[in-house]
Amino acid sequence: MRHKHRNKTSKLLSFIFLVPALVLAQLPIDSLSHPHRHAIIQTLGQDMSIWAFNSYVMNQPWAKISLNTLETNISNGWVWDEDEFNVNQIGHPSQGALVYLGARAHGLSLWQSMPYPFLGSLIWELGMETESPSINDMITTPLSGIAFGEMIHRLSILTLGPNPNASLTRQIAAGIMNPTGYGINRLLFGKVIHKNFAYKSLPLLGDIAFGGGPRFIKTNEESLFPRRFIKFNLAHGNPFDIDKEYAPFDFFTFTSVLNMSRTEYVGEIYSSGMLKKMYQKNKRNYKTVLGLFQNYDFMNHDDYKVSSASIGLNYLQFYRISPQLNLRSQIASSFIILGSAGDTSDETTGRDYHFGPGASGKIMIKFTWMQHLGMYFQLKRYFIYAVDESKVTHYENINLLNSGFQIHLYKGLSLGGEYDVAGRKITTEEHDLEFLQSGNIYRLYFVYQFVNTLLTKNM
Repeated sequence: MRHKHRNKTSKLLSFIFLVPALVLAQLPIDSLSHPHRHAIIQTLGQDMSIWAFNSYVMNQPWAKISLNTLETNISNGWVWDEDEFNVNQIGHPSQGALVYLGARAHGLSLWQSMPYPFLGSLIWELGMETESPSINDMITTPLSGIAFGEMIHRLSILTLGPNPNASLTRQIAAGIMNPTGYGINRLLFGKVIHKNFAYKSLPLLGDIAFGGGPRFIKTNEESLFPRRFIKFNLAHGNPFDIDKEYAPFDFFTFTSVLNMSRTEYVGEIYSSGMLKKMYQKNKRNYKTVLGLFQNYDFMNHDDYKVSSASIGLNYLQFYRISPQLNLRSQIASSFIILGSAGDTSDETTGRDYHFGPGASGKIMIKFTWMQHLGMYFQLKRYFIYAVDESKVTHYENINLLNSGFQIHLYKGLSLGGEYDVAGRKITTEEHDLEFLQSGNIYRLYFVYQFVNTLLTKNM
């Protein structure tokens, strides 16, 4: 009898929460003058769609919810969950980004759209799982989702171009890139969804690299060869432009490294968007900008894993040393709202990483000679203090050193090489040093650069 009662309750919840999706499809076109109402309905509809798929199609036990599980979740309170690293640090930010994109496409600003990933995450954590609500998901999902979502929103606008009546090819490309914003919404409302469409033409630089190389772990000198990878870099906007109407994320950078033939497919993600310009100075051979940035970093390798959602100051400089030689530098310091770092042995049972706040820093120097040769050096440091249910109070100190070069070969094609060193140290309150591990990797790759053409050319 209890099983039948749970099935009836699940069906009742399905009907209650799927109603918003049906209502959304039936709303008249003139209701677009109420974007917040649409954003709320779409937030509920997305949560319910993901839950219904996992419950009825995937038959996941954690999705077998009822009014009893809702009451239990509220009474048990918030916990640090035991999900694997990729689920918490990639899956949940992606879920938050989809909610944010739906609100953004209805004409809401960045600040107006921010509450909806928080709302969607709260509903999900309390009512859409049988597991206790997660503290880390409630933080990571909206914060990282907003950053990812705004970047996707900007790229989808560039894809559509200045004319909302874009070609079918552009519409399809924008819908794939931005499924909840210019995918589902455009199917429901057609071109009228673009009544609040705001196109802003900004430069777009990007490249894609293919290559590989060996990685060595110094504890056993084991060579993990080959380490084939695909690397994607993107820069939107120019931070040194003098723009009196600068909007958040007019300038952002995004880098991802995808591993091939490795256990962890997604190896690295670095995203950073400037929220506000604090100071700017432009001279003939010297430019500088101080800005407030929102950042998200993710690394998952065989010898270390670390992620962080942070906000802080970033100081960018450009020097024209000579007509042939340029220097770019970057110094950043950020407060980590929530970070995570973990075990590298892959022998730990259960969750093999810890959560906590902290701080991060970055130094980057790059020389460019006549666009033919580039050499760079970059150091990143992460300090994360474990505040979850760790048996031993400790902090993680992770250092990443990256140096390399790129030689221009022909048009957009270049040859590049990198040397990376990663070091991880755990310090406890009882001992100065408990664990030390480091590794290095050599990469050789070809890179193709598309400069302000891939997403803005006529399709």
